[in-house]
Amino acid sequence: MDQDSVVTFLARAISIAIWFCLSFSMSSTACTVSEDMLDSLPLNSDAIPNEDRVKIAEMVIRARRWPDAEIRGIVTAGACIGEVNPQALALRRAANLKEYLIQLGVKNENIWSDTHIMSKPYPKDSAGYEGYLQIGLTLVPLCNEGCRRLCGDPRVTPTSRALH
Repeated sequence: MDQDSVVTFLARAISIAIWFCLSFSMSSTACTVSEDMLDSLPLNSDAIPNEDRVKIAEMVIRARRWPDAEIRGIVTAGACIGEVNPQALALRRAANLKEYLIQLGVKNENIWSDTHIMSKPYPKDSAGYEGYLQIGLTLVPLCNEGCRRLCGDPRVTPTSRALH
């Protein structure tokens, strides 16, 4: 999968996060609430580096502060064409991320995952991300009657706010 496909997938993940915040909302107040990470891995490795495990654990800890909300994990894992058996490697990376989220207490049924194959490195973007970015994770809240109420909750720091 090329860099356009990676960008498309990331845009889709962000759209899902925004949709959750706007679900069942009739008000013009909106925000995005999420925890996000992207990282590159050593070629041919399916192991989650310790540094990433710490980041992911911190993300889950922050997500647990979302009042009256469950956590949705959106996992993206990729591999490069030059890696050994890239499709299987991407699937193992996704499975390892999912398994780690479950160990951290995220419900299995609340985890979505997608895999992709990359032919070129991701060019440096405005957030400073670049390289092959083989793993990505977005955590978003799941709320029974929509998550709009999180936008004004002082315990929650929105990722973005809509103008109204």
